[in-house]
Amino acid sequence: MRNHPAFILLASMLAFTACSQIKNKPVTGQPDKFIDLPGYFKSEEKLLVQSGSAMEKTVLLNGQAAKSTFDSKDSNAVQHLLKPFLDIDLNKPSLRDAYDTTTLADPFSGRKSVIYKSKGAQTSPEEITMEVDKHGTIQQVTVQSYTSNLVYEYREHLVYQRGKSILINTYQKIAFLSPKEVEISVKAVAKNQL
Repeated sequence: MRNHPAFILLASMLAFTACSQIKNKPVTGQPDKFIDLPGYFKSEEKLLVQSGSAMEKTVLLNGQAAKSTFDSKDSNAVQHLLKPFLDIDLNKPSLRDAYDTTTLADPFSGRKSVIYKSKGAQTSPEEITMEVDKHGTIQQVTVQSYTSNLVYEYREHLVYQRGKSILINTYQKIAFLSPKEVEISVKAVAKNQL
């Protein structure tokens, strides 16, 4: 029975399926070159959901404002809000040599700024700046992206301040159409301030 063709085929399919479900990073023998931003924002997402903070959200669309509040225990709302940050992964093999890194340290406070600057004209994001405290915890992330060609222009400015606020500002201009600018700002507020 062990040498039966059906048995061998079934065993091969099970082995292939098991191997194809492993989704670890490819083993390149090299450590990550950049800070793991998707991992950082996944942990921040968990912390925000666990905190149960009240969040005040303001959306400006071409100058028209709308305000709302939500509870950070709403994991879908938090995940949707952090999606632009979660999508940033500079450790992809295609981006391995696409950025220069600069670190500016403050010897008195122990804080430092880490800056990733794109080497190419159209690499997105264009620049990421992280403010790191003396314990090595990222306190603020600022992301600048810019894309432009003959018919399209897109700018994105993202700011994440740990435990305080999130800012997402996008500007989009398509040829022959009026520009569209959206700004989303979210602040954590004490529930007694609502």
